[in-house]
Amino acid sequence: MDTLTTVFSIYIYVNSHGEFIIIMDMSFKKDRLSPVQQEYFQLPNRSSYKVCNRYGIASKTLLDFGLEIDQRKSELPLVWSNDSMNITAPNETIKIDADKPFCCTHCGSENYIRYGKENNKQMYKCKDCKRKFVDNMFFERLKADPKIICLTLDLYFKGVSLRKVADHLKQFYKINVVHTTILRWIERYIEIMDKYVSQFQPHLGAVWHADEMMIKVNGDWFYLWNIMDEFTRFHLASVISKERATKDARMAFQTAKKRSHGDKPRCVITDGLQSYNKAIKKEFHTVKKETIHIGNTGIRGKYYKNAKFYNNIVERLNGTVRDRNKTQRGLKSEESVFPKGHQLYYNFIRPHEGLNGYTPAHFANIYLNLGDKKWENLLMQSMKNQKENTVDATP
Repeated sequence: MDTLTTVFSIYIYVNSHGEFIIIMDMSFKKDRLSPVQQEYFQLPNRSSYKVCNRYGIASKTLLDFGLEIDQRKSELPLVWSNDSMNITAPNETIKIDADKPFCCTHCGSENYIRYGKENNKQMYKCKDCKRKFVDNMFFERLKADPKIICLTLDLYFKGVSLRKVADHLKQFYKINVVHTTILRWIERYIEIMDKYVSQFQPHLGAVWHADEMMIKVNGDWFYLWNIMDEFTRFHLASVISKERATKDARMAFQTAKKRSHGDKPRCVITDGLQSYNKAIKKEFHTVKKETIHIGNTGIRGKYYKNAKFYNNIVERLNGTVRDRNKTQRGLKSEESVFPKGHQLYYNFIRPHEGLNGYTPAHFANIYLNLGDKKWENLLMQSMKNQKENTVDATP
């Protein structure tokens, strides 16, 4: 089992005998594993277990799972079953670091009680220093609840306008915010989350698709360049330009190369725009001509060496962007956070039907263990990363 290097989800149950049952489950498609690996992931019947918690762990050994096993409290050793990937240990023998409670923000004490709510935030009162505090780690100076911010992000990128989001918060949460405040939240936290996810290198396929679409910016027509990986559906670049000359196409490919951390495709599929020819030669071609350009494909496709290639994948992405942009009726400026935010939403939040409900980031081997609360967990991880980088940069 030590040879398996992948991402597990750990499910912790308690059976009728008071025993902890730890079940590890794959977090991506089973058929992508080799036959030797598949035999270890036969999921047991969980109907007889009471769910306690779930943790996503990236590891290959039990010692890295964040579990502290105290064998002195147990007469029986841990039981490992290869049939169902179970680890069984008697009660009170497993300590989980993830369950460690937070502490008072004033004195660091863990001796506190719930103390009502203020502005829809759960308040706590420390029994030692007698002061109130909020469990708002990484959001110390933020008045709004991080969950409300995640709600606004989700509604906005699902096609709801800023004013309708503000009306939704007023009707259902009794929170009065103006639409410009929501826009500032989106601009601020999209930048933080984008900076965080950009440090992870996606494992991409050999074929990229590129296309451009027209989009209104402050009343004028601009071009939005989209580049996508075919195998993972990972959205690599979303760049706005006034023209669609060679320099603009090169700027889009440079953004895609930066996001892929320098990886180059074996093939780039585009439409008939002539700017792609020179741009691809400048950005990808070497002496060996490792990257092939198949242009003028379109929706009907094009034959190349007895195979037919289509550009439908990126055309469908253009349709998704266009549907969202209809609500906005265009962007306010070229520096709008919308392309970057929609790219983040498409890669890490939105389930993809062509990937059996998984996200492109998941298929690109970027495992952030976001779970069901994707926006909230991604925001927390990004804020934590920003704070750690700020502390490291302090002399």
